[in-house]
Amino acid sequence: MKYALSVALATLILTGCGADEVELVKNYTLPDFKSMSIGTAIEGSKMCKNITWSKEENGGLKTVKMVCDLNMEKVLANIIESNKKREQDMLSRILDSAMIFCGGKTYDKQDLLKIANEHCKINNAKFQETLKTKGKIDYDDQKMLVDCDDTLKDEILKPGDSRINKTNSMGEITMFLKEAAYLSQLTPEQEKAQLGKAAKLSSSTIELNFVVNADKSVSLSDKFKFTQDGKEDSNNRISSKKILTGFYERQ
Repeated sequence: MKYALSVALATLILTGCGADEVELVKNYTLPDFKSMSIGTAIEGSKMCKNITWSKEENGGLKTVKMVCDLNMEKVLANIIESNKKREQDMLSRILDSAMIFCGGKTYDKQDLLKIANEHCKINNAKFQETLKTKGKIDYDDQKMLVDCDDTLKDEILKPGDSRINKTNSMGEITMFLKEAAYLSQLTPEQEKAQLGKAAKLSSSTIELNFVVNADKSVSLSDKFKFTQDGKEDSNNRISSKKILTGFYERQ
């Protein structure tokens, strides 16, 4: 009986004094993120290889700081996967545009992609030189890194088909096909290399802060920190809410 009373009293004291703000934050479900508690979202995410929680108090304001040491292999894999999806969407739009410039020719997307890959190839020497010079591959660089053979024009301008304006459309079609060839021919090594410095980071951390209000509710602070290889990214314009959203995503 005495033991049970002691436990109940201790629990009451701890709860009443708010001694463990960390657990309060971890168990709290934010109004904008009702799918799970803060702790479940962050600790159940695959983003971090290590997580630390600590509580602070400044001028009566109680906060809990969460620091996530990012799993860089996972982060890089996610970036590459996201880029691939973006590139596939871009490839589809590029082929749509090429079909418009081809006028009435009976090409579908797969026909055009086949032509692009048969007659145009990524020039790896140019690819590596651009990487060496700029440190990454920008969108505007992509079509400049593809060489097409002399038969491409003949393939597009087959005898008896006058629906393509040779002076205005041919150059546009060639550029579209170069872009299509680039996006479809990238090797896994080139996918990673084109990211530049982002693919070479050895460590990154995310710091989020949560405010413990007087009524025991919790708010996400606008204050956050993102570091790469020990250096804070002062140009980062993303919001703390956007960062937190990433922890709630499940694959």
